[in-house]
Parts: sequence; structure tokens; C-alpha cells
Amino acid sequence: MAKRQINILLVDDDAADQKLAKVALQSGSQTMAFSVQAAETLSQALGYLENNKFDLVLLDLGLPDSKGIATIEKIRESHKEIPIIVLTGLEDELVGIESIRKGATDYITKPFKESILRIRLGIALQITELQEKLLSLANTDELTGLPNRRCFFDILEREILRAKIDGLDVAVMMIDIDHFKSTNDTYGHQGGDEVLKQLGKILRENIYPLDVAARYGGEEFVVLMPATTAVRALQAAARLRKVIDHYPWKVGDQQICITVSIGLISVDSYNLVNGYDIVEKADAALYAAKRHGRNCVVCWDEIKLQEEPAVPENKLYHELQKKVASLSRQLQSHALGTISALTQVMDMVLKDPYLTQHGENVSTYAIAISKELGLSEELQEKIGTAALLQDIGKIAIPESILKKTTPLTEDEMNIIKQHPMTAVRILESVGIFKNHLQIIKDHHEKFDGSGYPNGLKGREISIGSRILSVADAFDAMTSERHYSPAKSIDKAFAEIQACSGSHFDPEIVDALNKAWQKHKNDWPLSAKKKSLELASQN
Repeated sequence: MAKRQINILLVDDDAADQKLAKVALQSGSQTMAFSVQAAETLSQALGYLENNKFDLVLLDLGLPDSKGIATIEKIRESHKEIPIIVLTGLEDELVGIESIRKGATDYITKPFKESILRIRLGIALQITELQEKLLSLANTDELTGLPNRRCFFDILEREILRAKIDGLDVAVMMIDIDHFKSTNDTYGHQGGDEVLKQLGKILRENIYPLDVAARYGGEEFVVLMPATTAVRALQAAARLRKVIDHYPWKVGDQQICITVSIGLISVDSYNLVNGYDIVEKADAALYAAKRHGRNCVVCWDEIKLQEEPAVPENKLYHELQKKVASLSRQLQSHALGTISALTQVMDMVLKDPYLTQHGENVSTYAIAISKELGLSEELQEKIGTAALLQDIGKIAIPESILKKTTPLTEDEMNIIKQHPMTAVRILESVGIFKNHLQIIKDHHEKFDGSGYPNGLKGREISIGSRILSVADAFDAMTSERHYSPAKSIDKAFAEIQACSGSHFDPEIVDALNKAWQKHKNDWPLSAKKKSLELASQN
């Protein structure tokens, strides 16, 4: 297998350090070959970044034309996404930590070992790749491969701004599959999914290159047509409806008939307000198409005001409530889908049954502890979700370290300790998890201040992180791992109790004990799952 070429910009005015880094990277790794371009000043580095594509920047903070943290900020002003690893002297390790807070991906203290440099580079690149994959997952409908609703509105708002600047029209089509419930009832949900996939394919192949098709939700799709007048939009909608009507639809080996109704709106640059207003009007036109007999196109301008009965104020209020509740459910569903995708990524990459089940177990324990503490349902749900995501950062740790059966070296332990911050950096690009990041970041902090990454103490640690710390330890102790057998419940509780007040919040340890009394028949979950698997095999 050919090695992947990694282009690195080394920014350091020390000739000896430059030579050391280049020598360390010459041999590359098993999967990557490194190409190094050196710069000795910030201005030179910015010039290289402007005219070349680099995968990563190795940055010394003491340059002739820029010193300290400001160097990172200057690079980030014009290059927000590129990973930056800061090179710092051992005595300046605090500067390295501050660098991460200001946007660096990692830091390495000089003098560095060749193997550690290559490992840390690999981790930084894995984080970046995973962020890109997660962003794609967050913006893509899994079934059809089209952009999802969230991504569509992002693109729509951008195109509205461009249309206002350039004085152009924007058109939107709302498309709904006619009698889709009957299709599901007749051919099952799998058959319905086949129809949705085929419609996604039709839209991709039959819209103009600058248009954007997305799955809006359920059997509804939406098409954005930038710089498109009302006449052209109507022609495009009519042509698309005809293509769909004559398409050779199939479910399995059976040929079926599918039609769609289309609502259409085209807005000139003077009347553009916001994306939600445009989509709402396209949606109203869609329902008018349904009322007019389906399998047709209706424009917003065609809708007669008298067709719409006056709506009392209180009914408008209740309709708004319903729409907000519906949007909330869609966001929750999207979040759960993304979590499932993350778990699948971990399962594929790490191939460790303990790691892939650990998040679910910790989530169950953490929610049970939260209930004993009387926390709100909203906070319980947030803590449970954070538990599912807490170890996603371990995907960037080399498998040789994760599965090592002998004691870890100091360097290896330092790599392990980075996984909470790695998880945060991976997830912060996915906005729906922004309220979970603090819980994830601090779940290895200890009650006495001896934990990591920031040495927080007592109530400085969020309640969610303190709960995760106890739940995480309980599952780790009672689960089979490649380097340690599962402990009995009595031994696990004895160890946790011994650490109450030092590693763990005593109040949360007490809550775990109370939760255990209520769940004795099902806990520990790892043992329960193992017995169910054995029973199914027999």
C-alpha cells in the first residue's frame, strides 16, 4: 500500500532544531511519508501557507518577527483549520498548555524523541480527519447521501446574502412524495427507504450544477436554486416532476408508480428576508399542490388569500408550539444518529469490545446516579450523552498503547492523558454537542485536585464530570479488559469507597451505592451483557 504524503510546514529559526525535526521525519511512519518545508520567520510562513497546501504546521514560538502566543493567533486569523503543533522548551511547558487554549492542536517539548514526534503528528492528523468525517456526518442525510436540513439552511442563508449583494433572485422547491404512507404500508419501511434513496438519486442527477438538493425530513425534500427567476424555476420544477413521474421505480423486483407534489417560490433580492420565511412559503405552496390533486407544481404567488381561513391568535400560538416541539425532536434524533455514527467509527477503528460497550454502560450508570441526586431530567440526559462520547478521543491514541499489557511509559501516559481534550477538539466542530464539552473535558479530574487535564478540585469540577468519574471507574473495574480481569462487585465498591474524598466526590459515591441497591439484578452491565451473549450462542 502506498504511503500517504503529508506536507508539513516547519517554522523555526534555529538551524539545529530544524535539522533535528527533518531527520526525525525523514523515515516517516508505516502509513505516512513526510515532506517538510522550512520557514524561519512568521511572514515567510504566512507566505508559504498562502501559496501552498500543508497538512500541518510545526511552530516554534520564538521567531525573529513574532514572539509567544500571538504567533498562533496571527496564523489562525487566515488559516483557521490547519493543525498546529507548538515546539516549546521543557521549562516553558505552561506556554504549551496555553497554546492549546489559543488554538494549537498539541505541543511538544524540546528536545523531543523521533518516535514521539511521529506519533504526535499522526494523532494531530487523525483528529483533523475525524473532525472532517464528523462534520460530514453532521451535515449529510445517512439514507440518501444528500445534505440534511441543518446543512441546507446553512447554505440557504449564505446564498441569500450573496443574492442581496449581487441583486439576484433565489428560488426554492419543496417536494413531497404522494401517498408515501401507503407505500410504507404496502412494501414495508425497507421498501419506503428504497423509494427515498431513488428519489435522492433522481434529484442529484436532474438538478442544475449550482442547485442544492437536500432531504428536509421524512418524505420531504427541498431544492435550492440560486440566481433563478420565477419563470426558470417553474420550468425546472415542471421538468423535474415529469422526470419523477416517468422514472422506472422499483421496490425489490416489483415495479411501482411514484409521483410527487411540488411547492415553489422565487424571491427577488429586494424581498429576501430569511431562509425560514422562504421555506415556510414553499411549504404552503406544497400543501396547496396536495389540495389541488397531487402530482403537480404550485407556486406561492398562485395561492389565493381566500383559500386560507383566518386563524385565531391562540391557534397561531399553538401551531408555533407544535413546530418548535417538532424541531426539538428532529434535533434530538439527529444528535442520537450522530452519536451512533461515532460509536460505529470507534468500533471499526479500535476493534475493542470493552471500549465500544464502555460508553453505553457508563451512560446507564451515570443517569442512575443522577436520578439518586435528584438532578433535572435535562441534566440527566446531558450527562448520559456526555458519557456516550467521553472516550471518542481515544480513537487518536495508537493501538499499540491502548492494548499494551505492560506498564505504560511516562510518554505513553502523557498521550493517554490527552484523550479528554482530543475528544473536545473533535466534537467542538459539531455544534449540537457544545453543552457536553465541559463534562467530557473534566471527567478525569479528581476530587482532591490530582487529576487531569487542569488539576481542578472539589466543586470546581462540574457535577456531570464528577458523576462520570465514578460511573467510569465502576464500569472499568467490573468489566473484562485485555490487561485486567473484571473485579467482583464487593472489590469494586471497596476500591471506590477507599477513594471517596480523594479521587471521587463522597456524595456521588453514596448515590452510586443507592443506585446499586435498586439495580442489583441488572448490574454490573458488562456481566449481564456477557451472560446474554452466551445464552444466545447456546
